[in-house]
Amino acid sequence: MVNPEGSPLFQSKKVEKCDSPITYRTWPIFLLSFIRLFFISIFERAFLNYLYFTVDINESTLGFISSATAAAYIVGPIIGQIVTSKIGIRNSIVLSSITTPLLMGAQMLYFAPLYLISIRILSGISLGIYWPNCYNLLSRWQSVSNDEKSNRNFKQFNFSWNLGFILGLLFGYLWALTLNEYITMTIAFFLSFLLLPFSLFLKKDSELNQLGEKIVNIEKYNIELNSNVNLRKVPKQKSNNHMIVYPILFSWLTLFVYAISKSIIRFSYPVFLKSFESPSYFAYLVQLSIQIGQLTGLTWSNSMKINTRKVSVLTSLIMIVFCSFAIIITQNLLYISIISAIIGIFIGLIQGASLKIMIDYGAERDTNKYSTINEVLKGVGFGLTPIFAGFIAEINIYAIFIFLIIFIFSVFIPLIYLSRNIKKEAY
Repeated sequence: MVNPEGSPLFQSKKVEKCDSPITYRTWPIFLLSFIRLFFISIFERAFLNYLYFTVDINESTLGFISSATAAAYIVGPIIGQIVTSKIGIRNSIVLSSITTPLLMGAQMLYFAPLYLISIRILSGISLGIYWPNCYNLLSRWQSVSNDEKSNRNFKQFNFSWNLGFILGLLFGYLWALTLNEYITMTIAFFLSFLLLPFSLFLKKDSELNQLGEKIVNIEKYNIELNSNVNLRKVPKQKSNNHMIVYPILFSWLTLFVYAISKSIIRFSYPVFLKSFESPSYFAYLVQLSIQIGQLTGLTWSNSMKINTRKVSVLTSLIMIVFCSFAIIITQNLLYISIISAIIGIFIGLIQGASLKIMIDYGAERDTNKYSTINEVLKGVGFGLTPIFAGFIAEINIYAIFIFLIIFIFSVFIPLIYLSRNIKKEAY
């Protein structure tokens, strides 16, 4: 029997957030993230190795070239937001998928530093169109998904780009070992053309906008239902965006730690290889180990409770400090390689907490503001650190780890203060 609105049986049911009857297609974003990181991880490592070991540019110039893409990413998401407001999410990702191969190919034609920096600045802007829209889609899907599906989407997104990164470095190592760095770059260039056909499978913006309309309809339905309550109030739906109990500043500070720590490790290792007169292709293996560690940390963080994530971040900061001291003290390539791989786990734990806070804020407040700010800050961390590291490396590469230690100590107390009210019983 159908119960009329206003009856006690009808009123006692919870109105829960459920899967949208409007299907949202997740696999294109997961596949695009995998493909993009697969060929980028190959190209970037081969490109920088070729410049440093074959073209023989110095460390400070390498720092400027390697940081150009990330430095442009400081303004890239802002430009991307403007572009997206004009042409939509799907068309913006398609545009980025077209420009990426063209800009990669341009870097292989001529190796003058100013030319390369100019091309890589354009690459950073193209990147700023892509990643914020991926996070925007994650937040949109989360707004109309139950807790289980929301967490699954988040985990699959993280797994897809990390798997692409890991497999890219593995194949890059094999090709660099058996062929050479320039041929490896060329293979990555041709792989980049896979982005365009898969980006066309994304839902059109007219279909994506229906997700927002569904949220409005659910809210109107809840208001009408509550207005008909005569005997008892309908229980309020609890948000599944649990990490908003953290201040957003906690996410931004940990994001800086993640970006700066990874930039220093990624930039310094080829310098260590050259100083110890070791082959350049070992850089693929160590970066692969770091990425596997990062994926482990990310996966581990996703399974943690709210308060445990705070503990994992603070513990990771302490461990990165200890690892930095160990690199300075040992000054042995084998130990440096092992320590660098271990640091990847702590980087992943830090990134996992930061990213989840940002996604939850975007979903709860139905805005892409947080994903844009997140990517701008990431651009600052990844963009400026290699420039600084390049100048330091020409004096003493180990000094950059002293800077990392000082930086972590400077954010440790603020992070404790910001998370002081995050209790075990939260949510």
